[in-house]
Amino acid sequence: MADCSGSEFWLCYRPFGGDADAVRIVDEARAAVVRDTAERATAAGFDRVRVFSTVELDGLDVERTRPKQLIGDIIADAAPRTDAPVCYAGGGMPAMRVEDWARVLDANSSGAAVSNRMFSSDWVGVPSGVMLSLVRGEATDNRFARRLRDESRVAVRAFERSARSLLDLDTPTDIVVLAVAAQVGSLQIGPALSQVIQEWQTLLRPSLERSIGVFDVMTRRDAELMTAGRISGWDWGVVDRDTSCRVRVVSEERGLRVRGVKARSLLGALYESQGRERFVSGLCDMSDGLIWDTRPLFSHLGWEVSRADRFWADLGRAEQISFGPLAELVRSIDDRRVLMGGHSLVSGGMLAGIDAAWTRRELSG
Repeated sequence: MADCSGSEFWLCYRPFGGDADAVRIVDEARAAVVRDTAERATAAGFDRVRVFSTVELDGLDVERTRPKQLIGDIIADAAPRTDAPVCYAGGGMPAMRVEDWARVLDANSSGAAVSNRMFSSDWVGVPSGVMLSLVRGEATDNRFARRLRDESRVAVRAFERSARSLLDLDTPTDIVVLAVAAQVGSLQIGPALSQVIQEWQTLLRPSLERSIGVFDVMTRRDAELMTAGRISGWDWGVVDRDTSCRVRVVSEERGLRVRGVKARSLLGALYESQGRERFVSGLCDMSDGLIWDTRPLFSHLGWEVSRADRFWADLGRAEQISFGPLAELVRSIDDRRVLMGGHSLVSGGMLAGIDAAWTRRELSG
């Protein structure tokens, strides 16, 4: 193994904030993932873990940052002082194992940069932290890997794509997927996140049951699954290869956050032309289960949906949603096998769902 002395692992935590339980559970889960990831990074061999946060986190040495400070500026300010391997992992990755982070460290120590995604990265490891100086000015970390590829002399390798490396935690649906996978042992989550899930069981239970029903469609030869949203060709290929059902795919608006423009969504256009009732009926009647990244639809329709409303929609709680059109949409699909969420749902979440569904089937005999 190459020399990795002085290596660092960087985490950054910023709570969304707010009183809604749908947001509080995500904040608590993300804080738990920071704790779990810090322990795994240390076990993987990183010499130092640094946590940048706008708030204190019990049990962790936190370097405080300002709420409106750009994430790119935080990382760029830290970069010049670290001429050793660095892995930046945002708020952490809930399913990445100690062995996975050790592989990242080994690659970085050998002179390679590595990331889970090129066009919407969640984490990136580099041979020298100094290289991360070039991310200054970035409001999010999604462009970190691409800027390294385009503006540095190091090649950025793609890490092995799997549920572990791709499943981030940004929405309540991501928590649900992790809980379903952990329940059958197809993914291993840390003790801090496990405790948060246990404490919020009452809120999560209906979504847990719905997600199991949707994922089980993947193992049925007589069924059809529909996936919609920012789906990559690689992820779609895994779904096509590793499921028994027929699969219908609507892939659109990849890189939406990075581009920062209003979406042009086929489903959004269909919603506009047919109206909510016909849209929902037609969409749901096409399949036995739907995995739906709803954010391109919201952007296309120009819906100014609050984070709390988005998260309540992910949980299927129409009565909690203040934005009328979204509440009516969620109410219309209440009794359907529909799992709503963000980008991670149709990437790592979908892959985790496949593994969990087959594991559940094997355990049931």
